[in-house]
Amino acid sequence: MIRLQVRFATLAALALAFFAPTASAATIYVDVNLTTGANNGSSWADAYRTVDGVAVALAASVAGDEIWVAQGTYKPTTTLTRTIYFTLKTGVAVYGGFVGTETMLVQRNFALNVTTLSGDLLGDDGSNLFNDNSFHVINANSATATAILDGFVVTGGNANSSANQDRGGGILMLANSNATVRNCTFRANRCTFGGGAGYINSSSPTFTDCRFENNVGGSFGGAFDQASGVGTVFTRCVFTGNTAARAGAIEIFSSSPVKVYDCIFYNNSCTGSGGGGAIFVSGSSPSFRNTLVYGNTSTVSSAAGFIASGSTVDVANCIVYGNTGPGGAQGAVNQLSGSTYIVSYSCVQGGFGGTGNISADPGIVNPVGGDFHSQPTSPCIDAGSNALIPPALTVDFDLRPRLADEPSIPNSPAGFVDMGPFEYPVPSITRYCFGDGFLIQCPCGNNSSFLVEEGCLSSIGVGGALSASGNARYSNDTVILSGTQMTNGPCLYFQGTTKAGSGIGVQFGDGLLCVSGSIIRLGVVFNTGGASQFPNGGPSLSAAGFVTGAGAERTYQVWFRDAAAFCSAATNNLTSAVSIVWEQ
Repeated sequence: MIRLQVRFATLAALALAFFAPTASAATIYVDVNLTTGANNGSSWADAYRTVDGVAVALAASVAGDEIWVAQGTYKPTTTLTRTIYFTLKTGVAVYGGFVGTETMLVQRNFALNVTTLSGDLLGDDGSNLFNDNSFHVINANSATATAILDGFVVTGGNANSSANQDRGGGILMLANSNATVRNCTFRANRCTFGGGAGYINSSSPTFTDCRFENNVGGSFGGAFDQASGVGTVFTRCVFTGNTAARAGAIEIFSSSPVKVYDCIFYNNSCTGSGGGGAIFVSGSSPSFRNTLVYGNTSTVSSAAGFIASGSTVDVANCIVYGNTGPGGAQGAVNQLSGSTYIVSYSCVQGGFGGTGNISADPGIVNPVGGDFHSQPTSPCIDAGSNALIPPALTVDFDLRPRLADEPSIPNSPAGFVDMGPFEYPVPSITRYCFGDGFLIQCPCGNNSSFLVEEGCLSSIGVGGALSASGNARYSNDTVILSGTQMTNGPCLYFQGTTKAGSGIGVQFGDGLLCVSGSIIRLGVVFNTGGASQFPNGGPSLSAAGFVTGAGAERTYQVWFRDAAAFCSAATNNLTSAVSIVWEQ
């Protein structure tokens, strides 16, 4: 019934898309790599091609437009005027990461096609010369959440003047600047007052899947100084290598209910007496969920992780560990300092009072190498509180399902979510590729009912079905494949590396072939009563299939004989299929 509901919902969505009115929005193209074309932004061939092409496109845009930017480096101006910035607009989305031939947004790859917005006007930052740089690379300009910046490296801002030009080297967000920033890296920006990567005041922007690295914040906030009435939401962001006199990574000041979800703070540092190697909070009530604060330092103050003053800091499902104060100290005070904290279901070095808290080593894979996943023996697995996860957090830092119960580990009294940004990967076993004719017809109209998850009908009047049970981990592989509703006699279990026909299968014999890629035979088994299992002795399924690598997907199906007079002369049919994502 669930599958039926999903299908009706899919058809309804298609109908709505078909009858929806055509939008009048335009796509504006920018490609600094071009040397020909009309330079008017109307197509990739005629894209804006000057180094200030993004700024030109922004100036020409209106609400509803999208700006697509090809890989390369762009500057806010071709002059040396430090007060000219990339200025965001309400209703305008700016996307980086294109090659310059794409026809759909989903075709871009911002990780491969690096697209940089730089404030280094003379191109001399490599010589440590910054006085020519833009005070801010980006001005959010009181734009609403419909102003989108997605897929860029933002670098080279240097706010070293006065007034607001001494803060927010990467991005300046004043007075209701509520832009949406995604998939961006803010790197090597600087300022003299506060917020090397960004300064935020009286605004509530969102930053999702972003990195903030090696920014210098002057007095306050190596990455961000959030000054007053700020409601920023950081989700799945990394803060590393940032430094300031106070608050190595972020400062949260004066009635700012900032939210930090599934984030990582490591190797940030503060150099002054104010403290907060990672986070400084004053007069605010921020909340932190499933966040890691690890390996940050404070050279003068003892407060290397958090420090709070006149605040109520809500910390849940988090890991706060390995933060180091003067002289290498790593006690409880070096993790959470000041007052007041509400800490629950968190791992805090040295211990901290509260429900569900632990103090044992969190068992991180390789913190020195930047791998903050949990080892299989980590006490943080299944030790958090499900109820304390915000509804929006349906996935973890790796975009895996957030609520994933590891069956080999006892749950906490409050649930089975893990502490920290990563959910220990639970193997995934799913059935797919059914011969019900919904997405693809069976070879001779021998479709099965879409209320039953089976393959195409065979000569015995039902479709073959495959299921799997057990633990799909190499370290404890107990998986059994079970084939049912087949003809008696020999059948072949086989494995592939991908799903055929994008998961819906392709016609083959009397059934659908659902497995493709590198296909190998697992073994021949005899069906009794139309059923069999594999393995039935001998190597485990992963060993038989030579499966290696965490997160490796393998697909499985069973081939069996069919009556010659049924459907076609092929005399064979296949079960439905199973996909397994194997873990360590």
